[in-house]
Amino acid sequence: MRNNSGELLRCVAEGESVMITNGGVPAAVMVPAASDARSRLIAAGRLRSGTGLDLDALPEPVRASRSSEDLLGEDRG
Repeated sequence: MRNNSGELLRCVAEGESVMITNGGVPAAVMVPAASDARSRLIAAGRLRSGTGLDLDALPEPVRASRSSEDLLGEDRG
């Protein structure tokens, strides 16, 4: 890291996460500075952005003639 810290900082500033090792053992992760927790988690690889699912496009829920409690009670005996 000593020899290429400038290059590492440039990569991180461009949005890349960098694993820092000590003798081949992971010691730290350098991630881009972010203003919110969500951005930091995405940069660290601990959270993925959603797919953009349109919740309004989902079908209406199925309406049953009986409650789920009644149905489960009948099934369980």
